[in-house]
Amino acid sequence: MPRPTAFLFDMDGVVCDNMRAHEEAWRRFFRGFGLEIDAREFRENTMGMPTREVLRHYFRREVPAEEASRLAESKERLYRELYGPDLSPAPGLVEFLRAARARGLRLGLGTGSKADNVAFVLDGLGLREAFDAVVDADAVARGKPDPETWLTLAARLGVAAADCVVFEDSLLGEEAARRAGMAVVAVTTSHEASEFRRARLSARDFLALTPERVLECGRAEA
Repeated sequence: MPRPTAFLFDMDGVVCDNMRAHEEAWRRFFRGFGLEIDAREFRENTMGMPTREVLRHYFRREVPAEEASRLAESKERLYRELYGPDLSPAPGLVEFLRAARARGLRLGLGTGSKADNVAFVLDGLGLREAFDAVVDADAVARGKPDPETWLTLAARLGVAAADCVVFEDSLLGEEAARRAGMAVVAVTTSHEASEFRRARLSARDFLALTPERVLECGRAEA
């Protein structure tokens, strides 16, 4: 079977190891509303979701767009304050991206984060030019675990879904990739390797990964 031609990356927890900062920001945010969130429940049921859907999940009600935007800005501002001093790329990521580019692979980033957080990470790390296309929360109608993010990204890259390998740290993101018909590499910053159901390969970071090793995962199962 032909080998994959594109690598697709989630952002939070993959491009950088920032999910603890996100969790702490959500914890402080919801505490202001008298709600306590459980870290495991958060990781299993909301990690990777767009912010508006996280708000809906914990408030247990629909959140109008204007209210969601206002609340999201409050939470994301807190996250950026918490993580800003520690902003750094995942170990080995920059070298991995360069090696993938040298092999002629198309590179894309698909995230449930909005444009402000994408700018915070990609521009803050000087990595925007490393990706051929970026799909954020504003570009899709349905967030992960819906496959729209990954399918939209593949379309922008001009590649077939079956020719993509997705790098994901969340279970919802893994499910989105499965529904899109894409192979998955689990990045174990947020979950143990055993928690992923469909991953062909797992790694804590990119230090021990090479494009060739990932390509050996082959195409996604039909």
